[in-house]
Amino acid sequence: MVVGVVFDIDGTLVTFRFDVRGARKALIDELRRQGYDTGGLDLGSPTQRILDSAREQSAAGRGTGYDALRKAVFAILDAFEVESSATTTILPGVRQVLDSLRSRGVRLGVLSNSGRRSALAALGKAGLLDCFEFVLTRDDTELMKPRPEGLEMAAAKFGLPKGSVFYVGDSAFDVHAAKAAGIRVVSVATGNYTAERLKSEGADYTISALSELGAVLGV
Repeated sequence: MVVGVVFDIDGTLVTFRFDVRGARKALIDELRRQGYDTGGLDLGSPTQRILDSAREQSAAGRGTGYDALRKAVFAILDAFEVESSATTTILPGVRQVLDSLRSRGVRLGVLSNSGRRSALAALGKAGLLDCFEFVLTRDDTELMKPRPEGLEMAAAKFGLPKGSVFYVGDSAFDVHAAKAAGIRVVSVATGNYTAERLKSEGADYTISALSELGAVLGV
């Protein structure tokens, strides 16, 4: 059976320094500047939740318009992410794992909430771009993780049934997106979340390093 594996980037394949709180503050400030109510948002609000709030308010006639807001939000994120991509470091053993999977006929892709520019920069700096059939980012999808649309698009790109596709990530958002898409998820406990937390969120499998992935896939 042909298997397709879709990977998250940060915390799964590489690590880099990203100012999450600073980025979210900048996004919330931008919503406020464009006339949106930010009362229900804080520095713990995921980017998609921030966008959802603007979309809902825009539909009710508030703010400058969702398309303009979304464009501004993505530009802010791009600036933070491009700066972060310069600090990219590949996680131990990743290249060997990817090469091993490909040699056994496993098909590989990427889905990230990062923008295309920074995602390609991070993968390029890590020397991993040639490993994947496709790289999907927030620039390719209408909705970001934890929504399932990106993973549904990835499965369609493989042309494989969802039962033959796995998503590999390191966060609760990755678990939620995969479960909503009907795709099995392998959670890597690389530091952002513990294995216990990832299991409690619904991960099908948890591993401590990517080197364990082949055994999970049965290859």
